[in-house]
Amino acid sequence: MLSPHAAPQPVQRDFTLHLPNPQHPGTAAVVPEITLSTGTVLMDSQMWMQEPLWQGLKIILVLSGQLNCRVEGQPEVEIRGPTLCAVANQGEHCGDHLFARGVPVRYTTVQLDFPAIRQAGLEPERLLDPLGGGPMLFCQPASKPLLALAQQILTCPLQGPTRSFYLGGKALELTALGVEGILAHAESRPLQDSPGSAADIERIHAARDLLLGSLQASPSLSELSRQVGLNPRKLTAGFRQVFGTSVYAYLQEQRLSEAYRLLASGETNVSSAAYRVGYSPAHFSTAFRKRFGVSPKSLR
Repeated sequence: MLSPHAAPQPVQRDFTLHLPNPQHPGTAAVVPEITLSTGTVLMDSQMWMQEPLWQGLKIILVLSGQLNCRVEGQPEVEIRGPTLCAVANQGEHCGDHLFARGVPVRYTTVQLDFPAIRQAGLEPERLLDPLGGGPMLFCQPASKPLLALAQQILTCPLQGPTRSFYLGGKALELTALGVEGILAHAESRPLQDSPGSAADIERIHAARDLLLGSLQASPSLSELSRQVGLNPRKLTAGFRQVFGTSVYAYLQEQRLSEAYRLLASGETNVSSAAYRVGYSPAHFSTAFRKRFGVSPKSLR
């Protein structure tokens, strides 16, 4: 909830485009009703903010910056751009966001309600928590096609009515790619409710924190296991269950995401960014291009 001692700076919105459903009485809906927004959130104090969840599906592409999110019934998630997030919700639920002070969070979002999703041929129940039908928070690294879409939305070359047509098409593409990722995640969810004891989960989160604090010189798997008190096999299995990816893949994603942030913000050059996240310059450019589809020099 909002802190009584601080207030956020206003959200800077580039634009919000509402695309009404063109359905006529007696005809089938072809295009769902969608709202597309882009902008930046900048806080002058670090604090938790609470807001009602959108009743339907909201897809958020966090392009840069970082924040922590939690929804009712789901564990807290740390998000670092570029990341694809989505929240599916059908009830009166709330979500909380923790923004770091002075760190701008750049985003692009699309949202649509469940009737529109159902009209498009997808049952909303497939997006919700299978254990109780509650809200679901989904996060995964943003793919190259998603990042390319975001760039096309931000640099739309058209004006007037044609601009709405162009952005409407991009909003549909963003929705399609986002839903595809959500469904793949839902189908791969483990059946058990918890990856282990509460103590094991705390150790797995501690391992994640150690990785984030040592991007330049990260510990080996055996050393990481020793530091958190789990054997390598249990840490590997538990990490994948809690965070949806392997320890190595998570580390590589965080390294490249931090390098992306450093370069996009103009804080450093390519060689320095590579060094600060534990890469040699030669391997860094190849890994960066493979992950984001552009060379690191293009962000300078």
